[in-house]
Amino acid sequence: MGRKWLFRVYLVLCVATLAACGGGGGGGGTAPASAPASTDGTVAIQGVATFDSVPNASSGRLDYSAISAKPIRGALVEAVADNGSRVLASGTTSETGAYALSVPVNTTMQIRVRAQLQRSGAPSWDVTVRDNTASGAIYSIQSAAFDSGSAASLQRDIHAPSGWSGSAYASTRAAGPFALLDTVHVAIDKVVSVAPALNFPALRVYWSVNNVPSSGDPALGQIGTTFFRSESNGMRAIYVLGRADVDTDEYDASVVAHEWGHYYQSAFSRDDSPGGQHGPGDLLDRRLAFSEGWGNAWSGIALGRSTYSDSGDVGQAAGFSLDLSAAPAANRGWFNEQSMQAIFWNLERATGFGPIHATMTGPFKNGLPVTSIHPFAAAFAVAAPSQASTLANLLAGQSISSSTNDPFGTLETNNGGVALATPLYGTTATQACVTNQAGSANKLGNFAYVRFTLASAGPHRIIVSGPGTTDPDFVVYQGGVIGASDVLLPATEDATLNLPAGESVLVIQDFNATSACFNVSIT
Repeated sequence: MGRKWLFRVYLVLCVATLAACGGGGGGGGTAPASAPASTDGTVAIQGVATFDSVPNASSGRLDYSAISAKPIRGALVEAVADNGSRVLASGTTSETGAYALSVPVNTTMQIRVRAQLQRSGAPSWDVTVRDNTASGAIYSIQSAAFDSGSAASLQRDIHAPSGWSGSAYASTRAAGPFALLDTVHVAIDKVVSVAPALNFPALRVYWSVNNVPSSGDPALGQIGTTFFRSESNGMRAIYVLGRADVDTDEYDASVVAHEWGHYYQSAFSRDDSPGGQHGPGDLLDRRLAFSEGWGNAWSGIALGRSTYSDSGDVGQAAGFSLDLSAAPAANRGWFNEQSMQAIFWNLERATGFGPIHATMTGPFKNGLPVTSIHPFAAAFAVAAPSQASTLANLLAGQSISSSTNDPFGTLETNNGGVALATPLYGTTATQACVTNQAGSANKLGNFAYVRFTLASAGPHRIIVSGPGTTDPDFVVYQGGVIGASDVLLPATEDATLNLPAGESVLVIQDFNATSACFNVSIT
């Protein structure tokens, strides 16, 4: 994202979503030879739940020769009867994958482990791994049916295999959902280590062996890529690729942890990123560079590793690996996600995660500037003043202004070779210019940023107009998005928004990605 675990006996099991999984095979429980008979009508069933873990090699490929059994930690485990429709007892697996349930004697049942992390109180969370191609049903592994017998105790271990035959996936990939669950467990643990009473909003992880890197209908597996999103119903979700011999990400813990990093931003901090395509070395919009650099660095911070790895291709035998600690060879700056990831990774190594968490969830979250490294640096200096010089040195090493008291980046001089990129914010609301010099849609210079101040709250009309070949759009920020317009009018965007008094930020782009200047009116 391993520890090796050895166990004596595994249950014969079936793997499916909860709506479809029934028992298979049969046989009685394995009671110790000296186990006494039950005296109270119950049997204490205990066991260990594990899954096959497949590591990334240094190149990023999956190394099936190094598969090991890892514990399924923190998952919901149940003793069920009547083909899973009746729950006799339930509990949670421990950090070693161990569970213990008390069930009735002489009862036919199965042990079921759900791909679900659930905890109430403080901290709390509810994470489920679901099949987006099966109406979102939760994955589980389930034992063959057995009789609980009449002994006082019974041992039942359960294991989710990878399905790898030695050269290909030849059977059900039962371990996949639990590998995903384990990465999320690691990420939660990291945050809880500095915020032990935090309540995590519900998260759904959607994975299927049918999920492919083509866009379309997620119910058919057409998810495009592994990604995070906040859905219209308020649910937060991560969609994960799973098509063998194309791109599978269930064992690419770096990728999954990266997306969980975006969940963290959504749940506890703020992310103004416009999203879209990006890659190492790209000159990116400040919000996108910050968000993706954070996601990459977070994957290493959570997993305790300095590399980001991703596998793919036939047999998952290809891939790549990035050094999170290293500065990019060229184009260093606030617009480069590799610069951002190096700053975050090395900052956490030097200060621990506590100051970063305090910054992300504190002064950075509600600040006026859009999310980028400059307001983060200013907020970090407030949250951890004794560590401000550490961050300043890291900023300087990435050719970024080393000031930690400049949230709008007014002292920034590095424009990445795109003249319009500096100053970072315009201070007049009369004209704003954009350029496609570094690329289109979400690259450096594609957006113009203007600070403006309103004397009173209420409806205010904003008009952005440009040449006839343009299609301007705009968003207004004040500690996050407070208004937006995307009207289908040629060359002009005209909208009346209900805005608060005080200073706000207007962000303008040309949907057609031309290089153009716009006249701006705010009344």
